[in-house]
Amino acid sequence: MSRLGDMIKAERLRQGMSPKALAKKGGISESYLAEVEAGKKIIADKDAARLLKLMGRSEGEGVLADFEAQADGMQAAAPARPRQQLKIKEAPEPAASAPVNESWLAALSGAIQAVPIKNTAMHTLKTRPMPLEGGKIADAAPEKVFLLEAPDDSMAGYRIRRGDLALVVPAPVLKSDAYYLVEAAGRTALRKVTVQDQNRVLLQWYDFEPRNELFKADEVKFIGQVKKIEFEV
Repeated sequence: MSRLGDMIKAERLRQGMSPKALAKKGGISESYLAEVEAGKKIIADKDAARLLKLMGRSEGEGVLADFEAQADGMQAAAPARPRQQLKIKEAPEPAASAPVNESWLAALSGAIQAVPIKNTAMHTLKTRPMPLEGGKIADAAPEKVFLLEAPDDSMAGYRIRRGDLALVVPAPVLKSDAYYLVEAAGRTALRKVTVQDQNRVLLQWYDFEPRNELFKADEVKFIGQVKKIEFEV
């Protein structure tokens, strides 16, 4: 069994809660919970922390870590992250689970927001519940944020790989050496942005080697700034 699976099961048994009750409370399927507790499936740290919090515990750290848009240390350390098959997998849900999840989200509407996961065409692929802090997500209005599924490895040198999820928020003020979802030259992509002067910006990416392209500022649409990254491992 896994450490988090053990912790979840131990806390559930300590509280005398059935697997069905915890699964319903957490908005997941009972079969998925059973496989997590048996160590047959790996649960993400943040999802384990959420289940423990629902049971009154706070252990477990989320993999949705702060991703401050700073150049310091990013390029040099980036290639060390090993290449893996990076496909986001959702926990299996029974056919009747959708109403349960909707009811659960409605009941927790003051604490949880269903955030859309989008591709670079801005099509919603699915949604994911995220906690609110002071009614906001990453200091932004929750209805204005979304998670972008990285479409390729063009930012692998900055430790962002295909399948990773980038939390994108509105960016009214452009910051230099920050990470943005941009639209330029007919393409929408994640890029590191360095402001050259009032009229020019450098868009940078890093697949096999560092690359960049200089644009006039008014030639680039800055859709939003990347505030956090959820690395899929």
